[in-house]
Amino acid sequence: MDPTDLLQRLALDPADLKPGPQRQANQEDAAARLGPTPGPVPCVACGDPARSTRIIATADRGRRAVPLADTLAVLRAAAEEAGVTVRVLVDPPQGA
Repeated sequence: MDPTDLLQRLALDPADLKPGPQRQANQEDAAARLGPTPGPVPCVACGDPARSTRIIATADRGRRAVPLADTLAVLRAAAEEAGVTVRVLVDPPQGA
């Protein structure tokens, strides 16, 4: 996925972003670029405090290639490795 596709998926307009540093960015550069960290905001889905939240509607692709539990386990492991706290919400099966 190229940066343009990523920005579109995140609903971000490149014109709204601050210019990047002219050298290799360090932790201080990142903090200055992002600005002060706001306090937690309520999650749009569950209402619990969150730093970032968004609901992404996905199309049902029919039969999954792997069980949902396996997919969620991979997502949780990736979030843990990245040091991020996430909550994955899944629609119940139709008819449930």
